[in-house]
Formats: sequence, structure tokens, C-alpha cells
Amino acid sequence: MKPATKQFFFVTFLTAALALLFAAGLLSATSALAQTPEPDFDAINRVAQKMNCPTCAGINLADCRTQTCAQWREQIGDLLATGMSEQEVLDYFVNQYGTQVLQEPPKSGFTLTLWVLPVAMILLGAAILFFTMRKWTASRTAPATAAGVEAAPSPAAPAPPAASDDYLSQVENDLALD
Repeated sequence: MKPATKQFFFVTFLTAALALLFAAGLLSATSALAQTPEPDFDAINRVAQKMNCPTCAGINLADCRTQTCAQWREQIGDLLATGMSEQEVLDYFVNQYGTQVLQEPPKSGFTLTLWVLPVAMILLGAAILFFTMRKWTASRTAPATAAGVEAAPSPAAPAPPAASDDYLSQVENDLALD
């Protein structure tokens, strides 16, 4: 064989080998892209715990065992398998069925009052209680001093000895006049 022929076969062989390697790389890349991983049970459960059962009142989707909930959990798995994030799956269900599918109402718009109103009512009640108690304690001591009469000492506090001596002498004088 001539050297030019050997060189031609070598270049042809090298080109064919590189083309096969390139084609194999493309095939493996497309098959890897086509194979989307199955979402794990924990991911499905995390999304399902944030949603209400559509048929049972107050039960989250993860705990409910109805057929509808099983279908929704399967749909959540399918959506997660397509590459959607958990928030995107929740947004999808809210767009389809409304905010009533969520366990917690969104903290925006009109539903913000559901979050703010209980706290505001507790603060208002505490303020009313504070001012009522303050007024009540002030009114208990005010009538005795308002009439010009000094408030009597509390029964638990002992009277000073000089005042009790004056009192006893006054009582004795009053009794002697009778």
C-alpha cells in the first residue's frame, strides 16, 4: 500500500470514530433530558400538606384518603416531575380552583384582615381592660376625698398611738356627758 492510501484510511477512520463519539454523546444527552426523575414522596407530601381536601372540610390533602385527594396527589407528582417548583404547583391549583384549596389563606388583599384582625382585637381588648381598671380604681378612692372627708386608714394598718389616745379620750368625754 502506498503511504498516501494509508494516510487516507487513517483520516477516514479517525473522522468516522469522532462522528460516532459525537453521535453517541448527543444520544445520551437527549435520553438524559427525556428521563425526568420521579418526584419523591416527601416533595409531594410537602405540597399536599399546604392544600385542603376539595371534598372534606378542614382536612389537608396529605392526610385525606378520598379518591379525589389521591388523584390530586398524583397530579402534584406529575407537575413536580415536569420540573415545576412546589410554589408553582400551588399557584397552578390556586389558578384552577381558587384560594380555598390552600390551608393558609394568602397574606395579601382582603385575606390580610384574617391575619391582622385577631391581633388588633386582642390589643383593643387589653387597652379597654387597662383603662377600665384604671378608672375603676381611681373612682373607688375619689368619693371619700371629694366630699372633704379624709380617707379612713385601712383596717390592716395600725393607727399611730397618739391618734388612738385622742380618740379614747374623746369617747370617754362623750360618754361622760350622757
